[in-house]
Amino acid sequence: MASWMVQVSLILIFSLVLGRLAEKVGQSRMIGEISAGLLLGGSVFGVLWPQGHAVVFFTDSLEDLKVLADLGLVLLMFEVVWHTPFMHAEKIRHTRLIPFVITLFGVSLTFLIGCLIATISKESVAPDIAFWPYVFFCGLALSVTALPVLIRIINHLRHISVSTASIALSSAIYTDVFAWVGVAFLVAFYTAEKTNIVGVLINTLSLIAFCGFSFYVIRPLISLLYRERAAQRNKSMQLVFAICYCLVSAEVTSKLGFHQAIGVVIAAYVFCKVPGLEHTWRRTVGSFAHVFFIPLFFAYSGLRVSFDYFSQFDTWLWLSIFAVGGFFGKVVGTYLGGRICGLSPTIAMEVGLLMNTKGLVELVILSIGLQLGVLSEKAYGIFLIVALLSIVMTPPLLKFFAKLYGGGADVQIKGIK
Repeated sequence: MASWMVQVSLILIFSLVLGRLAEKVGQSRMIGEISAGLLLGGSVFGVLWPQGHAVVFFTDSLEDLKVLADLGLVLLMFEVVWHTPFMHAEKIRHTRLIPFVITLFGVSLTFLIGCLIATISKESVAPDIAFWPYVFFCGLALSVTALPVLIRIINHLRHISVSTASIALSSAIYTDVFAWVGVAFLVAFYTAEKTNIVGVLINTLSLIAFCGFSFYVIRPLISLLYRERAAQRNKSMQLVFAICYCLVSAEVTSKLGFHQAIGVVIAAYVFCKVPGLEHTWRRTVGSFAHVFFIPLFFAYSGLRVSFDYFSQFDTWLWLSIFAVGGFFGKVVGTYLGGRICGLSPTIAMEVGLLMNTKGLVELVILSIGLQLGVLSEKAYGIFLIVALLSIVMTPPLLKFFAKLYGGGADVQIKGIK
């Protein structure tokens, strides 16, 4: 039997090659890394060379790989807060109101469409899954927007105006808040069906208490500590404190019955304003994580997709319906919200196309859904492909729209690769 070292080596090589190819054609590196998992899974590698796949990716060994993938998720989620774009907020009026209204319309319409499609598709896509958790989850997964991927797309599309970029990115932040609140509600709702409401209420109150402790006790202490110049110069201490609290926070939320990603986001906001931490993190932990741990998370997401379901006509049918429904809900809802706020038709449409981008947040939500059992393997594969399609389609659609109606001023927002 092959060790996890062979698995990791194969995944990293495939992720590097396919990630570079994705970047060459103007796509996110994440596309190539997920594709590496799809190719190395049982539906491709397992079909082309069954004996080799059985030796390298036997079932028990995937538990070791999952640990490394979970660590990659933790490190990646810790960086999300640094992708929040405030630098262009002063360039547009009513900066908070416009993104909020856009998010309200875009998320609401997409969520309703997702729930409707889920209701109709339940017997075909997830017959063994509880009805309401599955329906709620589908609506949630279809309505999210990927902030890091969105930043990368904006950085590569030179015709996007400052106003369009600022509104889209600010709206994506509100969408992220909706996504995490929705995930917490989903976990609590699902747990309540399996245990008792009192226990769920206690866990929810404990989560709120932990958030309060983190923001009103730990964060002020961290800020007070790093006012000292000696502490600012001690980069190792910064990293150790940040990583340890990140892992502890993830463990606390996991023990409370919520996903570890929620704990990581809490820790990220505790440490996001520590002087010099972002720079130190990106040069050390972040640099290695994007080469080693994070590709493992994306590839592991692809490994869990079974193409056996895609030999069935109804899988492609529901894939098309979810993709079209998600696109229509997000673009039309965002466009209507933008027009109500007084945006021009061009900017409102560009924001709508950008807001349809999915990626990291949806992958995390999909992983949570599969782990909880509110999502079948067939539905997981469908939503993963929908997420990939939304990322691949966004740049060419925006370029085509720009050729028809003209583009705005150039803009560069700091993001990730």
